[in-house]
Amino acid sequence: MMITVCLLTLSSLIAVVNGQCGAADNARCPTWVQGGFCASTFYTLDYRKATCGSVCNLCPTTAAASCVGTTENANCATWKTNGFCNNAGYTDAMKRQYCCRTCFTPVTTTPNPTTTCGVIYEGTTELVNSAPTTGVTPLNANTVGGLTKVFVKTGCALKMYTDPMGMGAASGSPFVGADSFVNLAGDATSSISFECTCP
Repeated sequence: MMITVCLLTLSSLIAVVNGQCGAADNARCPTWVQGGFCASTFYTLDYRKATCGSVCNLCPTTAAASCVGTTENANCATWKTNGFCNNAGYTDAMKRQYCCRTCFTPVTTTPNPTTTCGVIYEGTTELVNSAPTTGVTPLNANTVGGLTKVFVKTGCALKMYTDPMGMGAASGSPFVGADSFVNLAGDATSSISFECTCP
């Protein structure tokens, strides 16, 4: 009985002081959410907003702000690939608890580059923006697994090689233009030369 009185007094005090969204969520919210706190009618809506508003998805907020104070599980990228973030079997509160940034941060897209043939990226930086070449061209980079993606203009082809003479085609090469990005994999991430041709 004493605990109930203390909880009611505390909840009233918090509701008065913090009756709206904006305060940081209580550190215990992930545990309380698993116990059904967000949907519980035992607590007033104002109290739930003030206590765990972001985690319970009761307060309008940006995705980045709602992830402050959360720790990402090391497996989030794999879980997202396997459908965790879109799986209705998991509540938003659970997704925020384990993979907030992965599931709720908007994906920023790279705008299509302007090129006359193809673009090779190292990380998120344009390494080469090539016009059509007349032969095999060396890449000026420390490309030990650093190349990440290519963009090839429609109608063009980008060939990437694992040797300086253009004898060993890299994984996925040639990349045929479709005005879209293609992520590199395998030895293509370490290519040391390329050729870009357009009809």
